[in-house]
Amino acid sequence: MRTFTLALTLAVAAASSVLAAPAPDATGLHRRGAGKLPFYFPESVYETVNEDAASRPSFASIPEDQAVKIATDFLTAKLGITADEFQVANSFTDASGTTHVYGAQFANGVRVANHQAAAHVKNGEVVSYSSSFGTDQHLVKPHIPPVQAKLTADDAVAKAVASTGIPHHKDFTTVSEYVNTGSAIVYAHKLQLRDENKGQWVQVWVDANTGEIVHSADFVNKSSYKVVALPNTSPLQGFTTVSNPEDATASPNGWSTTGTTTKGNNADVAKRTASETAVTYGSGSGGVFTSSSAPSTAANIQASAVNLFYIANVLHDISYQYGFTEKAGNFQLSNNGKGGKANDAVRVSVQDPNGTDNADFSTPADGQAPLMRMFVFTATSPNRDGGLENVIPLHEYTHGISNRLTGGSATGQCLQTTEAGGMGEGWSDFVGLVLTAKSSDTATQARVVGNYVENNSAGIRSYPYSTSTSTNPLKYSSLKTRNEVHDIGEVWVEFLWEMYWNLVTKYGFSSNLYNAKSTAGNVVALQLVIGGMMNQPCNPTIISARNAILTADQTFYGGKYKCDIWKGFAKRGVGNSATTTKTDKTDLPSGC
Repeated sequence: MRTFTLALTLAVAAASSVLAAPAPDATGLHRRGAGKLPFYFPESVYETVNEDAASRPSFASIPEDQAVKIATDFLTAKLGITADEFQVANSFTDASGTTHVYGAQFANGVRVANHQAAAHVKNGEVVSYSSSFGTDQHLVKPHIPPVQAKLTADDAVAKAVASTGIPHHKDFTTVSEYVNTGSAIVYAHKLQLRDENKGQWVQVWVDANTGEIVHSADFVNKSSYKVVALPNTSPLQGFTTVSNPEDATASPNGWSTTGTTTKGNNADVAKRTASETAVTYGSGSGGVFTSSSAPSTAANIQASAVNLFYIANVLHDISYQYGFTEKAGNFQLSNNGKGGKANDAVRVSVQDPNGTDNADFSTPADGQAPLMRMFVFTATSPNRDGGLENVIPLHEYTHGISNRLTGGSATGQCLQTTEAGGMGEGWSDFVGLVLTAKSSDTATQARVVGNYVENNSAGIRSYPYSTSTSTNPLKYSSLKTRNEVHDIGEVWVEFLWEMYWNLVTKYGFSSNLYNAKSTAGNVVALQLVIGGMMNQPCNPTIISARNAILTADQTFYGGKYKCDIWKGFAKRGVGNSATTTKTDKTDLPSGC
């Protein structure tokens, strides 16, 4: 938690013969500052198409397959490609009746990894779309090489392992794709490298003719973070026995498979050795899981395992209500025939032996199980366990939500740019704050993260979160000097926090976050943020992510909260005339 490095979900996008690739010094050459492997993603366009359709209630929603065709026809026409040059990767319909369709461009029958497009359909009309290729913004159309390779897949694996020093992850089958490098299209082998002991898990594309790694995506999100029942944050507020917490809609078969271990359809929580050759689950009897005591003892491992199992399942069940379902790519061993890919329940490592003073979350694409590693913090004696400060596992799990929803669950390179990765950190803190908020909280109150594990009332962020500019002075222009993902995330949270409090102040607070249909301000704020993730482009900017939240307001609420959103962002400098230059603008659109 002290040092966090961010890495994100992975999967793949796609491509076509209209492969529009901007030159590296034009639009969109993004390389993660702390990363050593190349990463390039053309800057995505995000545009609202039909705001009226977005705001109309869906009294007679069209079938999803029809909405998918509407989206596909729109994208192929908009991007100047044929039906054979675009393939839908995944789609789902949210509670507002909006169908989200994500896909990629193909050329010579092969997907281009970093060309992604999406369209969002309501009432039979496209309300917004995004694309990282094919628009006027994307400059040149480079030559597409033939599908040929001098190197075999095994050759590519050997070169990638030799180049990085990370072992081959054999559970992932190597496939071949095109990659836009920013200056050319190359044919490449895509494979995964993984070293669990070192917390490394990356996907790389190796040029099939030169053996050079030309593109990568990092799966690992790292943060520096009876049960501690939400909205409480740490053992300092006591342990509580929570009865029958499962939500029947999200978890129809309950949480624990047997009622005797912290293992079930949504989460697999255990103390693991460095090599994972043995595991010790939290234990229970007849569905009753209890525990207490100090971090260094076996009993505390039990306490941490039970608490982490509780947190992972609660956030699974709550996020389900807001649209993070099977078809949207959530984390479940079995999807019960509801769509999406199964076999990807979250694996949680309790008091992981491979690190200290931190936590991380690795999110591969839908169908591959993510890994959350929780470490012991050493600032105190006895040491304290990050698994017992609820904001920390909430933060980690939210990385999985934002990674799976941004650009669709079949891709995994959609929060890889520094700015997008920073927002990923911000969403994670924001959800942690929302799920630990209480009705007695106030807008100007200082909210901190990591105060329990560090035994420091200031927590681990540079400022407490607050709508008071004297308590937290961060604004859009702060990003001119903040270029690390967690530093960027702190600024993004402030934008969302201002919006949150505008809504809570005006529309009230509900302690029942499971009712996503509630009009309480905190529920609306959570739906807007999660809905925004569904709408925003792959590798969004602050501006496009803000606009995606405004689109979510149109699709879910008919634009009712437009001015509350704008005022929150404008207060911190992201007003109507703000651009990507990070210059503060506090103006509002007409009508606000």
